[in-house]
Amino acid sequence: MAYLLLIAVGFMVALMLPLAKVAIAGGMTPLSYAFWQALGGGGLLWLWSGRSRGALPLRTTGRYFLVSGLTAIAIPNIVAFLVLERIGPGLTSTLYAMPSLMTYVLAVTVRIEGLRGLRVVGLGLGVLGCIRIMSPDSNGLSTENLPWLLLGLLVPLSLAIGNVYRSVAWPAGAGAKQLAPGMLLGGALVVAVVMLGTGTLAEVRVPSGDVGLVLLAQAVLSAVTYRAFFELQRRSSPVFLSQIGFVVAPAGLLLGFLIFGERYGLGVWLGVAVLMAGVLLANWRK
Repeated sequence: MAYLLLIAVGFMVALMLPLAKVAIAGGMTPLSYAFWQALGGGGLLWLWSGRSRGALPLRTTGRYFLVSGLTAIAIPNIVAFLVLERIGPGLTSTLYAMPSLMTYVLAVTVRIEGLRGLRVVGLGLGVLGCIRIMSPDSNGLSTENLPWLLLGLLVPLSLAIGNVYRSVAWPAGAGAKQLAPGMLLGGALVVAVVMLGTGTLAEVRVPSGDVGLVLLAQAVLSAVTYRAFFELQRRSSPVFLSQIGFVVAPAGLLLGFLIFGERYGLGVWLGVAVLMAGVLLANWRK
């Protein structure tokens, strides 16, 4: 069941990037899109899980929701939506494949994972595959876009911190149905504060027309994705969860090719092959 959830969540996260590209091309700013995505998805989940709200008093879960929203929603989405305009949704999706090794180091440090040589090698190969994918290529990333790639590295760093934090600080008695809306709404609040601080809060307008339909689709997708995301975290470890990115990367490249006609060189697909070999090693069991 955990492997099916991993694949499903990875594909849904990859699908969010093309939707974001369409909405931003339609006039939305990355910040306003990140806000509506989190608020819409969190609102839908909040309505769905309304019966269990009383079991989680805000005074004991507020910090969990804010930190989770910051590390899993606000920082990754704002940065990803900024860089995808420059490097495209396909290559942006590979940023989600890099938190695995960082998550493993943090998990070993706080002693919720043991040190296993084969897992280190596998996760290392996965990261090397991502580096190969994002290396300058005649049909991939150009050298002019490298500064945007460096900014994009905030995505895996933030996700790695969030993966470990959510497991270590998981509120007693809480379930995925209760925590998923809190994380999304916490992320929306963080984005709103950022917009207030940067003087861009006026950009938050209720979208209409085609962009409004895209945002509605994104809200539904976010609700389903992060509900499954927390269920996967409940059933597995932070390191296993971090390998969602190993699904996002090839799925994002495929969607970029099918939807936007993005083209990638042989080196990019070689990176995908190395990445998948790393996944097999990282999860190898006797």
